[in-house]
Amino acid sequence: MALLRLSVVVAGSLLALACNKETPPAAEEPRSASNAAAPQAVPPAGDAASAAAAPATPDAPATGAAKFTDAAFEVSLEPKGAAKAGQASAAEVTLVAKAPYHVNDKYPIKLKLKETPGVKFDNLIVTKDAAKVETMKAVMPVSFTPDAAGKRTVAGQFAFSVCTEDKCLMEKRDLLVELNVE
Repeated sequence: MALLRLSVVVAGSLLALACNKETPPAAEEPRSASNAAAPQAVPPAGDAASAAAAPATPDAPATGAAKFTDAAFEVSLEPKGAAKAGQASAAEVTLVAKAPYHVNDKYPIKLKLKETPGVKFDNLIVTKDAAKVETMKAVMPVSFTPDAAGKRTVAGQFAFSVCTEDKCLMEKRDLLVELNVE
């Protein structure tokens, strides 16, 4: 009986000690350059839209840039021709690898479009199947219909990969282009 009481007291003490050894949130290790998430490459300073290249939430306005330049690649989103209200229109995402990199044709390249007011997309996700993928370049069409004349936005997150013989980079960029719909 004494042994049973002793084991209950020891178990209760251990449980109480375990609960008191919780680390308060203020004691967490601060994030530093060595343990922080790697930031995305910043597009050239001359690109005014690049300052707003933060991830978008469903209720927030779309953010991104029309073009990103990196040592390994360039990626851009550009309209193809004039956009007219109520008519099917198009844009293109173009990825150009810079030597010694090449486009990773095994990677599931895709564009997740953000729903934006006044623009109806044929598909909110455009996959590699729709793209023309070559060794140094990939071109992905984006089909949409603007509802009325005026300023409209086409935006989305483009996921892609470029590789050398030794390594592959898997990247995501928030692309955005402003259109003046006729």
